[in-house]
Amino acid sequence: MFKIIVPDCQYGNITPDYIIKMYQEEDGGKNQDIDYILYKYIMTNQIKQLFITKKQKIPNALTIEIKELYDVLKKEERCMNIDITDDIFINYMYNCYIKDDTNIKDEIKEKYKSYKNIAKYADELPKSNIDYYEGSRKIKNPADKFADFMGSKRGAKVFTYHKRFNEWSWLDEDVYKQQFKQYKKLIKNKDIVIDKENNNEHILNDFKWYSLCIQRWDKEDDDYGEMTLCKGSIDVFNYMISGYVYYFQSKIDRDTAYNWLVK
Repeated sequence: MFKIIVPDCQYGNITPDYIIKMYQEEDGGKNQDIDYILYKYIMTNQIKQLFITKKQKIPNALTIEIKELYDVLKKEERCMNIDITDDIFINYMYNCYIKDDTNIKDEIKEKYKSYKNIAKYADELPKSNIDYYEGSRKIKNPADKFADFMGSKRGAKVFTYHKRFNEWSWLDEDVYKQQFKQYKKLIKNKDIVIDKENNNEHILNDFKWYSLCIQRWDKEDDDYGEMTLCKGSIDVFNYMISGYVYYFQSKIDRDTAYNWLVK
């Protein structure tokens, strides 16, 4: 049978959901991590100020994160009667408690570059008018989630949609090469197939991505095996295809991977 090769995921250290869970402790007590949330809020505002100083558009993802952190902080008793949006408050907290920390300026610069990366690849993604829910909890629009994901790109050049966790994931070169070694064995055994006609080009925010799709083969029926559609590909690229889809930043890398797998 087809062996599922699960990509490794990379996640940011703190997500809005994690922040909310930290706040809503089971015992109903005060959030012991609220100081860290305040730190994150001050830092994101410093990053925002860097965009303002450079007269650059503030990325949507940065604005969203500041709002989410603000919403959590305003539930905290210590913050309820303070205007935490005031520049004087933000600068005071930064200068007194954060500015002199080791490597703090480097961290701000790195985060600034990360948010620029988000804006470059995903700020103009079309947003759906549909509200998405997991049970009774409203979740982020796919375009917003993909924008967050693009912010963690760093040096990675390949990404895929993780069907088990319903998340996009970046793959380091050694990770996807290891997966492809296993795929190559499965292709030789005709457990899976990679069709050249599924090697496509996708344009997103004027950037091109090159896809390669892994699909299951049913030897008994001598036909494609049943597989679910790739939800991530549909949400972001409007690309309706079943199987496991890998997106490469370089066409040469995609073609090299394909030729190596099928030779």
